[in-house]
Amino acid sequence: MNVILTSDIMSPDKRQLNSQNGFADKIHEYVEDIYCLYVPSDPHTPLLTNTISSHYKRAFEKSGFTVKEWQVLSIYKKSIIQQLISKSNLIILAGGHVPTQNKFFHHIHLQKYIKNYNGLVIGISAGSMNSAKEVYAQPEIFGEVKSTHYRRFLKGLGIVDISVLPHYKEIKHQRIDNQRIMEDVTLPDSYGRKFYAIEDGAYIVATENIIYGNCYVIKDGKIKKVCNTGQTVNLRGVN
Repeated sequence: MNVILTSDIMSPDKRQLNSQNGFADKIHEYVEDIYCLYVPSDPHTPLLTNTISSHYKRAFEKSGFTVKEWQVLSIYKKSIIQQLISKSNLIILAGGHVPTQNKFFHHIHLQKYIKNYNGLVIGISAGSMNSAKEVYAQPEIFGEVKSTHYRRFLKGLGIVDISVLPHYKEIKHQRIDNQRIMEDVTLPDSYGRKFYAIEDGAYIVATENIIYGNCYVIKDGKIKKVCNTGQTVNLRGVN
């Protein structure tokens, strides 16, 4: 399969796909007539899921794609997930709360069904994070930093071997539970690991090993910018 990891697929005006760093054009390289399976982050919010999914569907159409089929995976379709995947050439792993989505993925055994898929996967925010073998569930809501029960490292889908942190520009100055999310939480968690922090508009094509746009590497307690808007960098050359 081919895998694209993003923070957000939408243009700044939220009407079509983002064209920054050639994102929409890159998708055109992999698929034209779309048979999509949209995988939400929380199966228990169907109204929100269907609203966001429909918004994305229109964005693809306005960006020059022909949508032949667009299925939303619900908890009630668990028994036919293999059939839905086999009919798809695009799977979207939606954004949302990382641990909630991770739990849903495990509940429907998505890792088992997706491993032989040959189409394109686009991860959006949480979906990008849960694509990894080891997911870093960076705390994002009140109570998660101080909780002794909150697990920051989870087993993911394993379709990529890198860990992405989305929305870097927005989260780098955030505080949760009176802790600085980057300096007090993520940097200490990065010892012995490597995270790729991307801004909205940037993306990583994991199967090409290429970074497109603003990206930072967080490793061993340090942050280093490795790619800028309009640039590309090979993942293998990033330390």
